[in-house]
Amino acid sequence: MGLPREFVVFDTETSGMPPGGRLVEIGAIRVRGGHVVDRFQRLVFPEGPIPEQVIAIHGIDDAMVADAPSADEVLPEFLAWADRAPLLGHNVAFDARVLACEAQRYGLPLPRNRMLCSLRAARRLLKRKSHALEALVDDLGLPRGTHHRAMEDAEHTLHLYWKMLELLGAECSASAFETGRTLDGYFEEQPSLPPSRGVLREAADHGEAVELRYRGRTGSPFQALVTPRLFYRRGKSTFMEALCHHSGWYKSYRVDRVVAAQLRPEAAPAELRRPSRP
Repeated sequence: MGLPREFVVFDTETSGMPPGGRLVEIGAIRVRGGHVVDRFQRLVFPEGPIPEQVIAIHGIDDAMVADAPSADEVLPEFLAWADRAPLLGHNVAFDARVLACEAQRYGLPLPRNRMLCSLRAARRLLKRKSHALEALVDDLGLPRGTHHRAMEDAEHTLHLYWKMLELLGAECSASAFETGRTLDGYFEEQPSLPPSRGVLREAADHGEAVELRYRGRTGSPFQALVTPRLFYRRGKSTFMEALCHHSGWYKSYRVDRVVAAQLRPEAAPAELRRPSRP
């Protein structure tokens, strides 16, 4: 399969590493016949506060996303805009995982768009000291600009793609960019829970509240009323993402730190809280 005549180059910014990290921005450029024909850019409310150390990287803070739609609205909009076009990204597996994890949260389907990776191609063909996007922009004399914002990094990725075609010609074939996976192939298998914690899965399946006795990082247990939504693995630990009724934010809880859990179907539904603008 040759290089596509039409494709979408895209990038995401997040509140952290997926699957726990949430989408906070997506930027994309549609290219047809070597020309930019359309753009897509959205900020996304991540249903919780953005950590300060992450804000220091991309500069997107809570106030900037306070009025933004959440991923259950933005993701379908982006996928409809992208249609069936191949999706190109720098380290595209990261961005694909971000989209797949957001889709799993809301029970959304993902299409079978081909996934293309400029990082993979650069490692195979350019073989530079560093293949980080920012380093390649400097090394190859590409147009400079802001880094670690979604639209700007999509621009850098597109310039890198065009530069590689210019430098390498026929050597820069589709196989250098192909990941061998489609977007729907990045869904993650839901982890199993111990029988004693089956109530957590039951609550997630029915949207019901659970009263937790939970052991925090200091080892001291505390009570929390939460509504579970998603379970995922990170390293050797299983995590539960749940809406905390007290804070009004989605938080992640390590399942092995749950001391006890009891269904509270009579609890009033929790309301998601948005940060206020200054």
